[in-house]
Amino acid sequence: MKALLKFSPAAGAVELRDVKEPSIADDAVLIDVAYGAVCGTDRHAIDSAGDQHTPRILGHEASGTIVALGDGVVRADLQIGTQVTFETDAVLCMQCTYCRSEQYNRCAKRKGIGTTTDGALADRIAMPERAVHALPPGVSLRAAALTEPLAVSVHAVVERSAPLAGEVVVVTGPGAVGQLTALAALAVGATPILVGRSRHRETLDRALEMGIPHVVNSESESVAELVKSLTGGLGAAAVFECSGSAEVAESALELLAKGGELVMVAFYKRNPDFDIDAVVNRELTLKGSRGKRPSSYRTALRLMGQGRVDTEAVIGRELALEDWQEGMDLVARGVKVVFRIHD
Repeated sequence: MKALLKFSPAAGAVELRDVKEPSIADDAVLIDVAYGAVCGTDRHAIDSAGDQHTPRILGHEASGTIVALGDGVVRADLQIGTQVTFETDAVLCMQCTYCRSEQYNRCAKRKGIGTTTDGALADRIAMPERAVHALPPGVSLRAAALTEPLAVSVHAVVERSAPLAGEVVVVTGPGAVGQLTALAALAVGATPILVGRSRHRETLDRALEMGIPHVVNSESESVAELVKSLTGGLGAAAVFECSGSAEVAESALELLAKGGELVMVAFYKRNPDFDIDAVVNRELTLKGSRGKRPSSYRTALRLMGQGRVDTEAVIGRELALEDWQEGMDLVARGVKVVFRIHD
């Protein structure tokens, strides 16, 4: 089968190659991958040197159709022909406190597809049945390829935040996760403000078309003034930092109301330097939100199935997997790319 393979630790050591089809364990299913989305993590894996998890198939956002079942698969909703998406947790200890409570993102022995073990930018992938989710009626395979980033957003907005119905929230960073975080906030009854820069103009315009009520170019408009106008001067209930910019994270505190939360969704090359006096005196909360959980996927799929979040609206370009180099170049420019693997 064909797969996008990081074949050595060297920077740029990636090719579309023929590789052996994965075998399936008794508790696993074999999936024909229909669509695989890519993000900055995949781009970083291509560009970085010293990668210790090679050779490795890239990709962790995908959907497909079950083509084979392990002998021990017991779930009635998983059958040959079932259209599915799947979590990224390929290996877990299933014994620690976190695994026993489905907090898989906290398991110390976790291995994730596309990052520390073989991923989904391939013709086929084998996944444990516990990690597989059947698609609700009306959710297309193309839309389902973005279940993972929506689950990341759901984890931040629903599972890591105080109730947000009726509140004004700010989302910094208009990449795919930022857009989906704003859509998730809208779905739970909040009023989101999505913040980007001049280079994000097309993305911000598209966000308005998606139904996000407020977008701001922070290089030409005042985010703080908009927040004050919408909150009677109090400030936002929460800021979701999705940009990965330490400077943006540091400036986010001034947007919060007293008692507000700064939810850190992105990863950073430089650790932000926060004004801790402001955190103490204004009783602010700094909160991390790492990845997602099975519950995040279940909620994400419900939102998609109910038509409350349209993940396809976030897709900027669809390409064949053979055009992966063009796709990665587009990702570097902030475009959300989905590779078509099987129609």
